[in-house]
Amino acid sequence: MDSSTETITSEFPTLLVVDDTEDNLDYLEFALKRKPFRMLRATSGKECLLLAKKYDPDIIILDIQMPEMDGFETLQQLRANAYTAHIPVIFLTAQRKDPESIEKGLSLGADEFLTKPIDVEELIVRTKMILRLKKLERELERTKADFMAMLVHDLRSPLSGIKGVIEYFKEIFAQNKVLNEEQLALFDSVDDSAARMLALINDILDLSKLEAGKLNLDKQAVDLRLVVDIITRDFRIPFKNKNATLDINIPDDLPQVNIDINRIGQVLTNLIGNSLKFINPGGSVSISAELVGAEETGDQNQQFVKVSVRDNGMGIPKEELPHIFDRYKQASTAKKTQHIGTGLGLAVCKLIVDAHGGTISAESEVGVHTTIAFTIPTVKAVQS
Repeated sequence: MDSSTETITSEFPTLLVVDDTEDNLDYLEFALKRKPFRMLRATSGKECLLLAKKYDPDIIILDIQMPEMDGFETLQQLRANAYTAHIPVIFLTAQRKDPESIEKGLSLGADEFLTKPIDVEELIVRTKMILRLKKLERELERTKADFMAMLVHDLRSPLSGIKGVIEYFKEIFAQNKVLNEEQLALFDSVDDSAARMLALINDILDLSKLEAGKLNLDKQAVDLRLVVDIITRDFRIPFKNKNATLDINIPDDLPQVNIDINRIGQVLTNLIGNSLKFINPGGSVSISAELVGAEETGDQNQQFVKVSVRDNGMGIPKEELPHIFDRYKQASTAKKTQHIGTGLGLAVCKLIVDAHGGTISAESEVGVHTTIAFTIPTVKAVQS
């Protein structure tokens, strides 16, 4: 839930009913007056998207047949927006047996189907059942996050100690020339393995917190260029060692962004680090940013900045692009290299961007380039 979302003070669950026929809305509003629900009404898919983001209802009752934007397109946009993706949706259909609509609706993320004319008692029973299931899901996610936090803490503490000891002895041995180059290389290998294990542990913790909604964002107004400069400072030596170039193109007139600096910094670090790993010596990575409008983000009320990280590395096969933000997924081209990843980094990036109300996507051509772009909200739109 973002800063523009309004909380409805009510002891009853809130239903957002979407139907282009006012008579149907009037009927449901009258029928639900004495029931334990609060009802919001919308007469179009566009209005549904606005109210869903503004009020965060407990459930949406959505008519399929509507002009301009039908129920399917509305549901697709609800699921694509991080602020509304979690809201359960019950589809209303005029046909009792319409397997095509049911199959399409379920594939888009519908939770239930009801036929018109609506049986109010059935609607109430189905709604209560869905809400109970969603509550149970949230409780399970929180329990899992708590367990993972405890487990990660117990793993991270001794591993950090081990890594510290390795680094200490490696430095002592290197200074006193006790070990030869081959033996020092073994210490480097152990150190790298410990670092990868720590990265995996941190990714698992972040992932569990993000999925359970327990990662609080500390948002503030900041110049994007400042964030990029801070993050890329740590990459100067690695890029120099690989004889690679890092180009930054951030316009001076970009409005400030409204972000958690550490978390968006984590996204940038992950994307730049991936690019550096998978380019050849002498390759290049570029970071660019631009202001994008509603036609690209689908959000009429929020202004976004699109940040792109592009490299001329090995690329990702086209058929694998839809899955690179899934957990434990790595591109087949990456598996052929010496770089062993956790398969969680991009999944964490997606959840962080989602938590900011943005989107993340990838374009690639094998052997030519990879571009990963994400959007983040500006301060100007938040204040307006």
